[in-house]
Amino acid sequence: MPERVFGRKIEQAGFVDIATHDERWLTVDDCARYPLFPAPLIERMRRLLPPERQSAVARSLVFTARKP
Repeated sequence: MPERVFGRKIEQAGFVDIATHDERWLTVDDCARYPLFPAPLIERMRRLLPPERQSAVARSLVFTARKP
């Protein structure tokens, strides 16, 4: 989900002071540690993505917000 869409949705839920922190790109190896990426998908990514592209396949962001 795009960052702006997520921000808008949590704003609609009543949260304020929304901020993003700790942005980083995940490698294929990083993704392999998460259940969101099953082994067959990881194998496919390794096979189909060129090596230079495997270092940035998913973006990780931490959001903070508060509910008044």
